[in-house]
Amino acid sequence: MTTFLILCAVMIVAALVLVLVPLLRRDPATMPGQPERPRSVPAAVAVMVTLPLAASALYGLVSNWPWEGTAAALAGAGHGEDGGSMDEATAALAERLRKNPADLEGWRMLGRSYLMTGRPAEAIEAYERASSIAGAKDLGIELDLAEAVVLAGDAGRMPRAKSILDGALEADASNQKALWYAGLLALRADDVETAKARWGRLLEANPPEEIRRILVNQLQQLGVEVPGEAPPAMVAAAPAGAGPVGGMGGMGGGGGGGAVAAEPAGRTVRVAVSVAPDLLTKLKPGTAVFVSAREAGIPGPPLAAVRLSTDELPTTVILSDANSMVEGRNLSAVDEVQVVARVAFGGTAVPASGDLLGEARHSKGAAADVAIVIDKVAP
Repeated sequence: MTTFLILCAVMIVAALVLVLVPLLRRDPATMPGQPERPRSVPAAVAVMVTLPLAASALYGLVSNWPWEGTAAALAGAGHGEDGGSMDEATAALAERLRKNPADLEGWRMLGRSYLMTGRPAEAIEAYERASSIAGAKDLGIELDLAEAVVLAGDAGRMPRAKSILDGALEADASNQKALWYAGLLALRADDVETAKARWGRLLEANPPEEIRRILVNQLQQLGVEVPGEAPPAMVAAAPAGAGPVGGMGGMGGGGGGGAVAAEPAGRTVRVAVSVAPDLLTKLKPGTAVFVSAREAGIPGPPLAAVRLSTDELPTTVILSDANSMVEGRNLSAVDEVQVVARVAFGGTAVPASGDLLGEARHSKGAAADVAIVIDKVAP
């Protein structure tokens, strides 16, 4: 936000220069005997005062940013910029909305903040409030609500999420957000054909490269041959010291041979993965285990990931820049990463209710070793 305001100020100054220079410049006479044109000082002063005020007023009129109160609530959202944190900013915004519950954009922003900090259940409540204020007529808010429901795995609200997504696709069959989450919802309901159709349509829409790679991996995992794409490599993570650890290709394949090795490079995190004793009875032989790292608090595709199986636990795997999923986007690009180990009973890279989870955080420059105990069951 600070960068945006500085940019606005620079643009206003540039506009003032363009207008004031001609007004303050003395133009020589164009014909003999004709006096030179004097500087228009009063007009210049008037422009200098009114232009910034008019620009600010116009932006305030057309902008949908909730400046009143919300900006203050989010002032500390920068990573340490003012000594605050995302959690503190979210709490401040929630407190402000308690006093001003009719702020639609505030509730929507609170929902997004909850999603970014991994709290989809609370995001649902925030989006429900926004939806109620908008009379369920704002498609953007409805899709945000459906997203939160799918990510939270809220079975009671899943029919509503499906209704929202189906309605969005009836209105616009190429709505990318609706296609993505409709595919997820179908896959969780074991409706593989619908998942293929939704994600195939989304792939045809030329999404951003990082989304495209996720779609290709998922479609190939569902048995779809994607034109121009090689079959996914089958990758397994090896114990530390037993050779290089497999790369991102394992997100799209099953367990088993033909491993493709990736030498660790750049920032490296050694992850010791184990399972809490009370969850050992839930493990099934050969079940896929995904170990991934993403920027802390930021949803989206992981920065690095490997795949192994429950047969190899406990073990230590290595995540590094060599496991990057998106070119130019790797562990070295961020300061803090959230590392998650997940036992995926469905065998896919899509988190599902009932999966077993464990997580830890790693900061750039810290010791490379982190330990994760898989000790939670996904709701």
